[in-house]
Amino acid sequence: MLKIGTILTLEPVQAEKAEKYRCKVVEFNGSRLYIDYPVHTETDRTVFLIDGTQLKVSFVYNDTTVYSFETEVTGRKKSNIPMICLHYPGSNELVKVQRRQFVRVDAAVDAAVITPRVSYPTITTDISAGGCAVKVQKNQSYEAGMEVEIILVLPMQTGEYHYLNVPCRVVRIWDKSTNRIASLEFTELKDLQQQNILRFCFERQLALRNKGLIE
Repeated sequence: MLKIGTILTLEPVQAEKAEKYRCKVVEFNGSRLYIDYPVHTETDRTVFLIDGTQLKVSFVYNDTTVYSFETEVTGRKKSNIPMICLHYPGSNELVKVQRRQFVRVDAAVDAAVITPRVSYPTITTDISAGGCAVKVQKNQSYEAGMEVEIILVLPMQTGEYHYLNVPCRVVRIWDKSTNRIASLEFTELKDLQQQNILRFCFERQLALRNKGLIE
């Protein structure tokens, strides 16, 4: 299930505050999983992990399903690039992550909805790595199960913008105040797209927490 090139998200189990790192599988040998040096998702700085560090690992399989497992750093290896060795417990120990476990944050992100008949600009009302909610035009016909595409423009704290084109499925439609809202589920989210959304949500959560708007 895991393969060379798979992007991993690492979360230290015993850290004082929630942190996430991203890395890539560069070598895989039975119970030994070798990764490049991870980068902090918030600061983009390289993270140095000492032997024995306990981690929760998550990754996307087949572009749609997320799995996680617990591991610890067991050593390091020098090759063409420096690598960190993690213990891989085996595919039987992988836990499937339900999409509802993704953190959802309120965010007005520029977007465009593309349907078989029309495309138009809009904004999101919330977003997570599992899907998003967007404002839709009241004169447009939507129903649960309808397949659409969405283009998202994610502004990051570094000043860069990520443009994501993601296939979606309409989950439900409802009215909120004067707006009509469509809840969309991402159906084919690639590894890098998920990492960018997770990073955006993490940054948005941190910003709201610093402003005292959430605990």
